[in-house]
Amino acid sequence: MTNGLRPNDALKGATPRGSPYKQLMTYQLYWGDLHAHCSVSYGEGSVEQALRRARQQLDFCSITGHAYWPDMPTDRDRYGEIIDYHTEGFDRLARNWDELLKKQAAGSQEGEFVVFPSFEWHSLQYGDHNVYAPGPGLDLRDAPDLRNLQQQAKRCSAVCIPHHIGYAPGFRGLDWRHFDEKASPFVEIFSLHGCSESDAAPYPMLHDMGPRNGPSTAVAGWSLGHKFGVIASTDHHGGYPGSYGDGRLAVLAEELSRDAIWQALLERRVYAVTGDKIDARLWVDDAEIGSVVPSGDRHHLRIQVQSSAALDRVELLKNDCVYRRFFPASTQPNERTDRYRLRVTWGWGRKDEPVRWLANLRLSEGAIREVETCFSGQSIVAPRGVAGHTDTSDQDDLPHEVLDRSERTVTWRSVTTGNRSTRHPTTQALSLDLEAPLTARLTVEANGHRIQTPLAALLRRGHAHYLRGWLSEAIQIGPLTPAADCCVAADLEVKPETNCDRYRLRVAQANGQWAWLSPIWIE
Repeated sequence: MTNGLRPNDALKGATPRGSPYKQLMTYQLYWGDLHAHCSVSYGEGSVEQALRRARQQLDFCSITGHAYWPDMPTDRDRYGEIIDYHTEGFDRLARNWDELLKKQAAGSQEGEFVVFPSFEWHSLQYGDHNVYAPGPGLDLRDAPDLRNLQQQAKRCSAVCIPHHIGYAPGFRGLDWRHFDEKASPFVEIFSLHGCSESDAAPYPMLHDMGPRNGPSTAVAGWSLGHKFGVIASTDHHGGYPGSYGDGRLAVLAEELSRDAIWQALLERRVYAVTGDKIDARLWVDDAEIGSVVPSGDRHHLRIQVQSSAALDRVELLKNDCVYRRFFPASTQPNERTDRYRLRVTWGWGRKDEPVRWLANLRLSEGAIREVETCFSGQSIVAPRGVAGHTDTSDQDDLPHEVLDRSERTVTWRSVTTGNRSTRHPTTQALSLDLEAPLTARLTVEANGHRIQTPLAALLRRGHAHYLRGWLSEAIQIGPLTPAADCCVAADLEVKPETNCDRYRLRVAQANGQWAWLSPIWIE
């Protein structure tokens, strides 16, 4: 991890002073991206770049190679470019496979960072699946259909995980008739493709592969009686695992080791987030997410949520209907309130003018307890060619990096370009956990510009500062969010209503970041 800054530290033992709950965590929380691509098949960026970027923000990852498509269209008049593009990518992976396994194995270090091998298997009929193995080895093998793929995976202790499931069956979406929960303990419901949790979920499918199809969503699968957990991963094709806002997964595991993370995946102790590392916990009679609990007369539910920004709401769903909504017990801070989250965001300006940033933040009193990086790559989900992307902001091995931090300072560098559209941000950010009074002064120096402000002026509001006038790059300091605005805790008793009730959490932050937890079943 860079400069001793571990991305998971912001969530371990970080219950703010004055938090409405005590820590009752039986597992550690680790963050990963199991679905990221680079130039080993079709995509951009090297394996080395991808692993360096992943280690900045994650605890584990997988660099996935595009491998097979048994029912690829054969109409060259209509799909010739697609046929050639994929075939070339598959051939490239076959040549690079052994080297990819070696580099991923070399990039793994127990207790620090773990990399799992994987390859992607496309299918119009059955939907796309990624094959993951505990590693470090994995044989690259095709299969004519999903059943054969599942059988091959079972023989090497691998799993077959469907992704962008919300597309329609027959169009590379998931057909629940062919789902096997033993082969697929979890599914990927969020990535750059959009969100497949339900018809009502945010982030619709906007790729040229088509709209979201309700009968293919996770809610549809649960309603059919399937038991599976949910994850997010980026499906980023630019060598940037963990790209902020494009999808990450949380794992509840005993330790950061290959065996412990793998066991958590098999036991469905996983959940999906869009970007911010939302620490969300749900227990039913002390059972963790992914569990099946024997039915009784009553059951005790516990909820604990600690977010990285102001919470909008926490929803407890029972059988996929909202059962209860919870809101943070925010109050007006006073002289005794001293724990806050501060977000600093930079970028904007012109699309064709890369800006290199060197910035420093200093706190006059108090302490910066944790630093959470919100670094992203360019939104690349289907590049045309290995070197087709020309944006210079992603050519560096590490386009964004925390260079140094102390108790009261953080120094970072970054390279940004203007947002591609009003719906495609290229901004970068840091989320800081501060323990300081509102009287403390904040000084930010960015590219020769100095900005000074008391923390009190940032309370629940962000201030914009332009570096070179109108249509130039800019930095937003704030909002400063009281810790109480980021916490929800609840205890309640429930009675079973059906032969198999399922409970899960859905968390929405005010800044548009989400989390979806795997269910707990009572039967």
